[in-house]
Amino acid sequence: MFTPARIRLLVVTCFALFMAMLDNLVLGVALPSIQRSLDAEMTDLQWFMNAYTLAFSVLLIPFSIMGERFGRKKMFLAGVVLFTIGSVLCGLSESSLQLILSRALQGVGGAAIVPLSLTLVNAGFPENMRAAAFGIWSGISGLGLSIGPLVGGLIVEGAPWQMIFWVNVPIGCLTLLFGSFWLADSKGERKPLDLPGVLLLAAGLFGIVFGLEQGNTEGWTSPEVVGSLISSAAVLLMFYAWERNRETPYIRFSLFRNRSYTGYIFTGFWMNAGIFGAIFLLTLFLQQAQGYSALEAGVRTMVWTGCTMICAPLAGIATGRFGGRAVLVVGMTAQALALAGFAVLIATAGVDVPFLWQAPLMMLAGAGMGLSYTPLAHGVMTSVPDQSSGEASGVSNATRELGGVFGIAICGLIFQSGTAIRTPDDFGLHLVPALWSGAAMIVLGVAAALLLPATRLAGSKLQQAEAQ
Repeated sequence: MFTPARIRLLVVTCFALFMAMLDNLVLGVALPSIQRSLDAEMTDLQWFMNAYTLAFSVLLIPFSIMGERFGRKKMFLAGVVLFTIGSVLCGLSESSLQLILSRALQGVGGAAIVPLSLTLVNAGFPENMRAAAFGIWSGISGLGLSIGPLVGGLIVEGAPWQMIFWVNVPIGCLTLLFGSFWLADSKGERKPLDLPGVLLLAAGLFGIVFGLEQGNTEGWTSPEVVGSLISSAAVLLMFYAWERNRETPYIRFSLFRNRSYTGYIFTGFWMNAGIFGAIFLLTLFLQQAQGYSALEAGVRTMVWTGCTMICAPLAGIATGRFGGRAVLVVGMTAQALALAGFAVLIATAGVDVPFLWQAPLMMLAGAGMGLSYTPLAHGVMTSVPDQSSGEASGVSNATRELGGVFGIAICGLIFQSGTAIRTPDDFGLHLVPALWSGAAMIVLGVAAALLLPATRLAGSKLQQAEAQ
């Protein structure tokens, strides 16, 4: 049952999780105000966003594994401290460089908060209750990501842009205070420190994310982008070769021999690729093609996010009853159908399509996201031994983050290809093939989910086999 100690655990971890996920997208609507205030260049605006994403995605796995060695509670609270300090420095920024560096510090803190919050929840609940707990965790994660533009719009409409960052400070301080008393520390597999492995992995992930982030602005054939992607692939191959020869590897590639673990990892990648590539463009569609303000667009997307928040906890109950694969396939299929429906709707009705016609598709996509997040988290964490849960959390979150960056890059590339976009109608013509590409990526995720074992006991069997 949900004892007071477990409720307190969820409150602390979800408060911090919401704060970290919110800052992935909350800044977007404030960029015009920041540009005027700091006299920022266009490249500065891109780095206000990219600095967070780069630091966040690169350090997810290292922080997860440090939590296993030094204590999950310690590293989680260290992440809260770093994120809060970064938020203060963002609010005090008086130059573009200061804001970029402060955003990077926020990303460092977020990289500790997100995976370790999941690991702490996994350690704090017995196996028969984890699906429900992951449902709550997933709902908060999806809500934080999805309402970022709305929160940013609400703040910018009535307050200076710095308030976007100052609201994090009381949340961070309360999380640190209550987390110090309410969280129980735990550790996983105590791996030896592997500085070369950490540096190789971080450099490889940095190159991939940097190349994907810069592809649509610098050109996919530019030396900067091509060199970044090729060199990062070479570095990751070096990381793999280095790890194979270690008695206790930094990342246990042997876990990928398990069909369940690998299936959930790949499904999460393709889901984030498709849905976040589409969300990015649909948010622009509401503002640039249909003429809504940032706040008006944010309010309308609450139709989407509200369904995500409602369905994620329900997915926890369904996962416990029907198994992760069944719930995940339903959720992924709903998202693919929603994006395909958007493509057909805009292609036939044009950019002036009423919002009431869009709302059912937003509800379907939001429900699909809610039904997918929980079985993904539950499936990854239960398909590995408990002592490897931190590593699994880091790998899962990192691949999903890479999936989101990849999807935005590919959908953006398809959207920008062809003739120039000068009118709202041009926007609609370019949006349709991009939405189809997002739906196709999610279909790849559905295919990966269909290959998962049907039984809910896959994780337990793996743990038994590892123990023998």
